[in-house]
Amino acid sequence: MSSFTAKEWDASGAIFSYGKMDLRCFVVEVVLSEDVRGDLLQAAVDKALVRLPYYRQTLVRKKGLYYYANNDLPFVVGACDEARTVGGAGTNYHMVDVTYAARTVRFAMNHAFCDGLGLNRLIEATLYHYFCQKDGKEYPSDGIITEAVPYDPAEEFDAFATKTDADVEELKKLANAEKRFRLPELDEPGGQGPTMHRLPLKVRTADLLGWCKACGSSPAAAISAFAAMSVEREHHPDEGVIMNSLPISLRRFLHADKTFKNCSAAVFLPVKPEDARNKSAAELAAQLRGVMKTQMGEEMAVLLSSSINMMTHLGKKMPFFFLKTKIFSLPQQRPQDTFYVDYVGGLKTPGYESQITDVRYLNADPCGGSAFILMSETAGYFHISFSQTFSSDRYRKAFCAVLDEAGIAYEVLPADTYLNPLVEMPSK
Repeated sequence: MSSFTAKEWDASGAIFSYGKMDLRCFVVEVVLSEDVRGDLLQAAVDKALVRLPYYRQTLVRKKGLYYYANNDLPFVVGACDEARTVGGAGTNYHMVDVTYAARTVRFAMNHAFCDGLGLNRLIEATLYHYFCQKDGKEYPSDGIITEAVPYDPAEEFDAFATKTDADVEELKKLANAEKRFRLPELDEPGGQGPTMHRLPLKVRTADLLGWCKACGSSPAAAISAFAAMSVEREHHPDEGVIMNSLPISLRRFLHADKTFKNCSAAVFLPVKPEDARNKSAAELAAQLRGVMKTQMGEEMAVLLSSSINMMTHLGKKMPFFFLKTKIFSLPQQRPQDTFYVDYVGGLKTPGYESQITDVRYLNADPCGGSAFILMSETAGYFHISFSQTFSSDRYRKAFCAVLDEAGIAYEVLPADTYLNPLVEMPSK
């Protein structure tokens, strides 16, 4: 194995580095309107990495902690039908990887290395350079990090490396004591993966945004409201809450706007069964938007980050690797949510939108015991995917029924299954 020199501690990725279960890649598939040209894709990745060299880095383990390290080994785009295991010899120990087959380009990452918003930056830059070369023209690059944008050290800032004080009493309140409704399929034999079932649909961006604007909501709040109503109609719970967890970026609040590294937490959108039963979709979506606003204020964001920070620095102090694992993997034992609604943003595709036909975000098998709803916006469509360890499409059907009632047109896409490759973490 090649030898790499440890640099800064990967504090922001600590809670994604340890656990009792195998770690799997996070994968984004971008489907083009015509077959991918491998030579141009390699050239596009090479050009993107000149400006974004930190995506070439690897991780090394030292005294039980993981550190970033420079990696000058070649970053080789692979022609293969599936994503590859990242972190090992097959990808020259890089923690992100690019492969392609037919019309699909796949981007895989180790979540301990960066988060979905961080990976999006590499995807955008790669697609930009690919289409500029393929079409022989210079597309607008506004918002995409190219060589025209000067490098800023803040792009590699780790918001969790410095220890901050946490208000323990406030953190206890944040734990949400409500009984959370759990989808019964998750407790069925074999219902915990690792094979994932993907049940996608898509909605025109203008249709969903127009509906949200009319009722004073937002896409993430609206999707959470539709999901809660779907669960209520399928199960009619009479106690507790239907709990949707929504990941949010903390970059703005932690003065880390430019970082590619992990910088996220989650807000909680509880819905009482009677609200899901008696309120219209518009009323419930507006209500959840209000809950989001409350939780996404600076005071709450700092509190959310302090809970992660406290765990990260407590784990760092543990003298043995198994104790570090015990602390860092605590989020895997958090209270079960009903749905984990992950809005990973959109990809900037200025001028070549029509050449991108689909974008698929494929999460690893969920360690928190939730079913996922993954949502992104690219090329004029919101792509919404139920990603779960069971095959039933009952929740997608119920979700579509709510869309029908709300007057929002949609297209149901074929279901499929996937199993993301494992991540290779350095042993020492």
